[in-house]
Amino acid sequence: MNAAVPGPPAAKPRRPQNMAFRRRRTSPLPTPDQSRRQSEVIRAAWRHFDEPGPVIAFLNTRHDALDGQPLRLAINSDEGLALVETLLTRMTLETQPERRICE
Repeated sequence: MNAAVPGPPAAKPRRPQNMAFRRRRTSPLPTPDQSRRQSEVIRAAWRHFDEPGPVIAFLNTRHDALDGQPLRLAINSDEGLALVETLLTRMTLETQPERRICE
């Protein structure tokens, strides 16, 4: 009787690197204007707070003065961006009154 000698298990075919698993995007990509406004509001918040924790908290926390989240308002429209920048300016003037004299 000829018994077959078991060999090494067959290797599974590998996916090419460019075919790696990726999650499908469920939300649309931001428009160029939305990306611009997002960048501007983040820069404005960095100028005011100068630390990542407070910047993130400010942008993602609802503010009664704005009746919403600063990041969402700024991304949605130029008017929203202007409101958020105005609030940051007002906050800066309240915390640093000496800047009022210099500007």
